[in-house]
Amino acid sequence: MRKMAGILIAILFFFSTLGAEEAQYTNYTFARLSYMTGKAYIQRAADLGYEEAVLNTAISEGDRIGTTDGRAEIYLGKGNYVRLDKDTKIDFLNLPKKGYDLVRIRIWSGNVYINVGSLEEEKDIEVHTSDVSVYVLEEGLYRIDVRQNREAEIFVFEGIVEAAGETGSVLIKDEQRLEVSNARFTSRPTQFRAIAEDSFDRWSEHRDSKIRKHLAKAYLPEELEDFEHELAEYGDWVYAPPYGYVWVPGGADPSWRPYYNGRWSWLPLCGWSWIPYEPWGWCTYHYGRWHWRYGLGWYWIPTTIWGPSWVHWYWGYDYIGWVPLSYYGYPGVITNNIYNGRYSGTYYPSNSRVITVIHKNQLSAQNVSKVALNRESVKKLGKIKLSSQRLPLRPKASKVSVETLEGKKLFLKKIDSLSKQERIKRSTQTSIRKPGSIDSKKAVQSSSTSPERKIIKEKSSARTKGSLKKGSYGYPSSPKISIKNYPRKIKTKKSSSYLGRIYKNLTKSSKSIIIRSSGSSSRSTTSKRISSSSRARSSSASSRTTSSSSRSSSSKVKKKK
Repeated sequence: MRKMAGILIAILFFFSTLGAEEAQYTNYTFARLSYMTGKAYIQRAADLGYEEAVLNTAISEGDRIGTTDGRAEIYLGKGNYVRLDKDTKIDFLNLPKKGYDLVRIRIWSGNVYINVGSLEEEKDIEVHTSDVSVYVLEEGLYRIDVRQNREAEIFVFEGIVEAAGETGSVLIKDEQRLEVSNARFTSRPTQFRAIAEDSFDRWSEHRDSKIRKHLAKAYLPEELEDFEHELAEYGDWVYAPPYGYVWVPGGADPSWRPYYNGRWSWLPLCGWSWIPYEPWGWCTYHYGRWHWRYGLGWYWIPTTIWGPSWVHWYWGYDYIGWVPLSYYGYPGVITNNIYNGRYSGTYYPSNSRVITVIHKNQLSAQNVSKVALNRESVKKLGKIKLSSQRLPLRPKASKVSVETLEGKKLFLKKIDSLSKQERIKRSTQTSIRKPGSIDSKKAVQSSSTSPERKIIKEKSSARTKGSLKKGSYGYPSSPKISIKNYPRKIKTKKSSSYLGRIYKNLTKSSKSIIIRSSGSSSRSTTSKRISSSSRARSSSASSRTTSSSSRSSSSKVKKKK
């Protein structure tokens, strides 16, 4: 009886520990740098220096991202996107956690588009500047321009927001704009023509059309439908029983394998996270599992739970390795052109084509594929024992150097903490040395003298609307303003065609229309009407059908009718 009680206690302890770990983040706790043109930089909350941003970088709460001569798009999940114009700088003050869906952004300078395709609760998205705080009340498309001389301009192409400033709050509705100077509204909201006037408008509209293009082709679960467009562009869907439709990447090299072309990045909340260099990699490395089949190659099976990576780790005296997990939760093995997705042996076969191994000092290498051991070297490692636990190593505190970015501004750039002697080139032979160690201490948090980096955290995770103060998160929202107090007419689906938009503009009743003035001097005479893509999402989602009854409910794949 005591033995049985002990077993039950152990089981309860295991699941309580697992639950505590899972409770730290959700599918949307980390934003994704989903698209960029030119160069962008990212400054982690705990770092003094910046690092150059790359596609598929995971953005955490407290991080800053900025652009110089380029533009960037950040995917927040659930059809929500933030787009940055050139010379723009923002902070992600809050990102969703378990039971806490708030997204809070600070814009320091530049122009920002916010496309809200899904809003669980009004005011779940906040945007703050030095002059105004904006609270999103419903799905829509919004643009906020912030100039460094304490001026801001808000454009509501579609939707409704509350703007709070020094003199209180005001409501901004469809096709209305508001100017703010020194935290005061210069006038009441006025109407403007919601058309693409400058290059940033057109760039954002192009990104929306790219995303809408493949929404009707539904192979993915509803939770992952935002990735349909990029998977359709870079691969093909193949029916593979018993999993249903699986995705096969196009143009993969015979030596390619998952978690090979990219690098590892340390995130305090979840540990080592994989940054794939494949443009389609965010969905296929943070969700789902990889399998292999002779004649087909590697293919990806969708599931709907986000993770920093789905691998089992190996670490020894000098080397670190990892193996992608199969759909069944076991490390995959390929020997003699046969894939085993249920391998449970004590030691992992060193002749398997799935494992990737690097020297321990190259865990932060810029590209794993350039430093990974070849197959002959892996075979010489001897017994390889994998672990399902997180890799118990952390990066050393980063150093910084003063550099210019795009020849414009001075930045403190984060540099590799490894010495030249520690940077080991790709090796064809192995050697056993005495145990070394990667500094297990947490990266030292650096505080900048600039007030911009003083990001004040809430003491409690409970959201207290209306208690915000100037100097912390901006101006408080008015508890009297709610979407429930402003009944909206049911909108018909907006035409996505060019001619349809022009016709609607020509037949629109004459009103006092103000053409907005922005920082860009370029204006197009053939401008397109801008509208949110969120209205089109419901029609595509309703047409989804199940492709395989064998897939579990948490990872069902949808197929075309």
